[in-house]
Amino acid sequence: MQRAHLVAAFLTFAALCVGVSALSVSRDRHVTLEQARREFAATAHLLDEHASRAIEAGDAQLRMLLDALERWDRRDPAEGRRIQAAMHARAERLPQVGGVWALDARGRLLLDSAEHPPPPRDLSERDYAQAHLGVNQGPPLGLHVGSHLPAGPGISQGRFTISRALRDEEGILQAIAVAGIRNTYFSQMYGEAGWGEGARLALFTSAKEKLAEWPPNSAVEPPTTAWPQPWDPPDGPAIIEGTQITAARMLTGFPIVVVASRPLAEVLAPWRERALWTTAVSGGILTGALVLFVFALAGARREDAVRAELLRANQSLDERVRQRTADLEKALRSAEMASLAKMKVLATVSHDLRQPLQGLAAFHELLLKEAPNPTLQQLGAMASASLQAGQRLLDDLLTLSRLEAGVVPVEISAFPLAPLLDQLAAELRTEAESKGLRLTVMPTKAWVRSDPARLQPILRNLLSNAVKYTARGGVIVGARPRGDGLRVEIWDSGQGIAAAELGTIWEEFYQIGNPARDGSRGAGLGLSIVERTARLLGHPLEVRSRVGRGSVFTVTLPRVPPPAAPAPMAVPRSADPAPPARTAESSPGRLAGRRVLVVEDDPLQRSSLTLLLEQAGAGVMAAESFDSALAAAQATLQAPSVILSDYRLPGGTDGLSGIQTLRGVLGREVPAILLTGELSADLVRAAKDAGCLVLTKPAAPNRILSTLAELTAGADAAA
Repeated sequence: MQRAHLVAAFLTFAALCVGVSALSVSRDRHVTLEQARREFAATAHLLDEHASRAIEAGDAQLRMLLDALERWDRRDPAEGRRIQAAMHARAERLPQVGGVWALDARGRLLLDSAEHPPPPRDLSERDYAQAHLGVNQGPPLGLHVGSHLPAGPGISQGRFTISRALRDEEGILQAIAVAGIRNTYFSQMYGEAGWGEGARLALFTSAKEKLAEWPPNSAVEPPTTAWPQPWDPPDGPAIIEGTQITAARMLTGFPIVVVASRPLAEVLAPWRERALWTTAVSGGILTGALVLFVFALAGARREDAVRAELLRANQSLDERVRQRTADLEKALRSAEMASLAKMKVLATVSHDLRQPLQGLAAFHELLLKEAPNPTLQQLGAMASASLQAGQRLLDDLLTLSRLEAGVVPVEISAFPLAPLLDQLAAELRTEAESKGLRLTVMPTKAWVRSDPARLQPILRNLLSNAVKYTARGGVIVGARPRGDGLRVEIWDSGQGIAAAELGTIWEEFYQIGNPARDGSRGAGLGLSIVERTARLLGHPLEVRSRVGRGSVFTVTLPRVPPPAAPAPMAVPRSADPAPPARTAESSPGRLAGRRVLVVEDDPLQRSSLTLLLEQAGAGVMAAESFDSALAAAQATLQAPSVILSDYRLPGGTDGLSGIQTLRGVLGREVPAILLTGELSADLVRAAKDAGCLVLTKPAAPNRILSTLAELTAGADAAA
């Protein structure tokens, strides 16, 4: 990360941190104030209810006194005493009432709950007397709330008064009932409620005259903004007024206002503490971020220095890498050229060695047909066995070389295992029965994933060895599922393999118990080819053996579920078998009436094939190239029944393209066989696509003849 990015990231983080902190503190202050306003509104409501109950009780005393005064016959002193006693008893039961008294129509003391008879006193100058005496017209005055009366002679506590007037039917004043309400009653209750050290609670008249307050002598002033107006809702919230939060309510039915206030500093004290903590935490976070920023900035500087050093180092490293890359590319080209050369050598060796063997096989077949002497027939059979042994050795050597060169193609597919095992058992059952052995293949419905053309020689070699090296008993082939794999096991009761030799049986030319290199037992390449082919397919090989008891060879294959409707498996054609015994099928004349076009550039091979085919009764047109073959066909005005051609031809052409060209000229799909020493899978696929059969040199003469006979079975006889 560049330093500019680090600085921008730190500033952005700091701004976010400060912004979030400020937003949190501001929201907390707003919530705290809203909560305080609701609490003080509730406080004012509680004071309203408490004061209303207290005033209502005093007012009830006044109403009862007025009822008594209206019935009182003032000429009866005893009645006056009874009224005074009742007034005194009721006042004693109400802690908020500090006394009850009555005035006559001129403002003189008429009754007093404290004593009877009361002393003569003129109270007409008091505010409550003036309030009622001054009303001569209009509706009578209801409850009057008087101002605060401080403590004085005979009065131990300060109080305020409430009063009502008694008038006759004409509205003439008859008497005034007055109750003194102790303001300390409210102050005591307010103090016990625990409203807070800075709280101020007070009662005012509607004219803003103070009636009671807490704490005492706190000089509570009536609010200005928060003072209730007639149009204000009864449950209005508290109002922030200056440095105080204030709630005021008008008592229902009484001209008295309850006021509760508290300093903002006291209300916001918890908020300030939380704000300090928030600020401290934010400061700690910013400090930590600053430390990290400093370290990151130092790291960025070091990174820049290292980057500069790396750039300097890369200037020389790039040159070394380019040089090394050039060397590796040169080595790769050399390896590819070597591999290509090796493939060319293999192809050339395969073709050039198989060519004379093909001619030898054909001439040998012709000699056997012309030799009536039994001794010569026996010698010919021995020569044929030697020829086949040489052919097998050549095939093994070339197969091993192609495996080592990595040029063996693999075509993986899913197929059932049972047909492949049954075919191998059918091939080897005659040999096993001739030795008195039981050859058993356990039934299986398993499907595997492999290349059947490559798997077949692996299993054939293992099964053939089991039959070859077992003198008595039998051979069993079975398949066992193991996890996602299938173990194909070949058990035999043969001579067994010593533990010291289990690791060497896969080596080239290694044979157990054959120090004299008896050629009839093979060249010792079979297991080596098996091991390399299994490694190519990715199929693990295992072997277990006990001397004198037998051996178990195991190939583990990938197991796949069978399809819903499995298609029949095409079992790969096995290697060229040994030439069969002579039958009527191989007698002269089996190709009578067929016209065979032979295209072969090698004169010796062309001659041997011509003689072989003519002896079988075919009419042969032999040519060294397809140009000559086309000219011969046009000259004779006869199209061949079948084409037998080599693949490699002179002039840069090949047998497959020549066959297709000749078919185009003749205007018909002439059956064709490629007889070649090539071992290319691509050639086999191309020939199959073109509708041609492929026989690998050296092919047995009887196989060549039988294949030609099959292809031309429906052909008409030559004219």
